[in-house]
Amino acid sequence: MQPRQILPLILCIVFVISVVPSWAQETAATANPDEIPEAITPIDEGEYDILNFLLLGSDTFNPTNSGRTDVIMVVSVNQTAGTVALLSIPRDLYVYIPEIGVNRINTAYGFGEQTFGAGEGPRSLINTIEYNLGLAIDYYARINFTDFRQIIDDLGGVEIPVDCAIEDWRLIEPDMDPTVEENWAMYTLPVGLHQMDGDLALWYARSRRTSSDLDRGRRQQAILRAVLGRIRRLSLLNQITDIWPQLMEIVETDIPLEVMLGLVPLAATLDSSQIASYTLRANQEVRAWTSPQGASVLAPNRDAIIALEQQMYQPPTTYRLAATSPRVQIVNGSGIAGMDRVAASRLEWEGFLVTIGEPLPAYSPRTTIVDYTGQSKGGSLALLQNVLRLGDEDILPDPSPSRTFDYRVVVGGDYFPCTYNVIQPAGS
Repeated sequence: MQPRQILPLILCIVFVISVVPSWAQETAATANPDEIPEAITPIDEGEYDILNFLLLGSDTFNPTNSGRTDVIMVVSVNQTAGTVALLSIPRDLYVYIPEIGVNRINTAYGFGEQTFGAGEGPRSLINTIEYNLGLAIDYYARINFTDFRQIIDDLGGVEIPVDCAIEDWRLIEPDMDPTVEENWAMYTLPVGLHQMDGDLALWYARSRRTSSDLDRGRRQQAILRAVLGRIRRLSLLNQITDIWPQLMEIVETDIPLEVMLGLVPLAATLDSSQIASYTLRANQEVRAWTSPQGASVLAPNRDAIIALEQQMYQPPTTYRLAATSPRVQIVNGSGIAGMDRVAASRLEWEGFLVTIGEPLPAYSPRTTIVDYTGQSKGGSLALLQNVLRLGDEDILPDPSPSRTFDYRVVVGGDYFPCTYNVIQPAGS
């Protein structure tokens, strides 16, 4: 997503750097993940008025047990630019928990409760994030799995475009005893558009048998986007004051009602080009590490994380695309219902403004892009090709100064949306 400028004068230097493992270039403070590092300087918000909300999901169904924090996500609201950035923090991130020691970040909440007293879990985790990531957290909200499922069901479910098939063990019925082996069966969620109830949405958010902790963060963000969309369609934003007491019964939070009310106008008008999604990437922001106790964890590359967070604080359109996001029409010619929605979701993730047209009357074996801009290769077209995995031979130029859309994507039978590191089930 970041532009690369390679000058001939330093080509040989770039080559030398590229063959040296990036982790060998780290500072001494982060060379050994088991050592206590120095605190990261808070990320500069610059000219922007930013509110950071920490969203947490507990890995326990027991309301009296804090358990471990299975979902950790920062929702960064840029009130100046009217944009939002989502950052998923993997639960296995190996960090220093202030006054506790080095451990997985998902233990910070529980250690806070045990060490500093009941109700101190949130502050322990917030301190951990601020120390290791440099992000100032303004408010937090925490929910357990039971209440997460209930919220999704109360909304009537959520519609999720699944771009990578997921295969994992799942309870045959949600209320079955999870300690009984016979109550589990292998379940495959194929690529496509799926209406998910609370149980399936929770399974989708937690599964990592064929993917990773990093990919789970991406899927959790997809669910959050879908929840916001569902809330808007049900016109619930205008009912915040009425439903706030009910929310407070199932959500642990320090967010004042007046803060939520102040965000309603932004939430009501936010489109996909104003939401940016971030996850930490393997061998870039994090790397695999084994702790002294033999646990598999993710060691942070602090310099790379800082760079990612600095980008996160910038409004999406200032770095992802142009000042105005390209307009794309998607039509389905694959013969598989919902594939246009899957493609649309994938492009919206990158900041394109997407409209879905009527499906083609006939099957199209190939996925193609009709380019109405008349511009030379590069820029938005290059990103569009990269996301859809299309070559120059799949581009059909058709310049039109009076165009309604910049590009038209025909989703064909060869469209394969899974561009992430997810093992696909046989035959998917």
